[in-house]
Amino acid sequence: MNEAIKYPEVYTVEEFAKIFKVSPEAIRNLIRNGEIPAIKIGKQYRIPKTIVERYFAQVATPEELGFGMWREKPVDSLGYVNNLRDKDKRTPEKFLKDSLSGNTR
Repeated sequence: MNEAIKYPEVYTVEEFAKIFKVSPEAIRNLIRNGEIPAIKIGKQYRIPKTIVERYFAQVATPEELGFGMWREKPVDSLGYVNNLRDKDKRTPEKFLKDSLSGNTR
């Protein structure tokens, strides 16, 4: 009996970049830095499908990111933002300065 060996599906750098909507050069840099595992064949990289699946598994749901509150009841988003602005007594200049320095309050 001659059983065919099954190899994992692989993606080119361009295919991987297209999936994640980034440039191929960004993916090559991530590969060179060891952040994305890849197989080098000659001068080209191949990225196993399992790596794509691993990255998608890391994506949090909107609820996990804190957006679940919006589903509980309709929110007047403009009113919500204006309410936050009313509570924040900083001047626009102070707000901008704090934002640029990383100070959230």
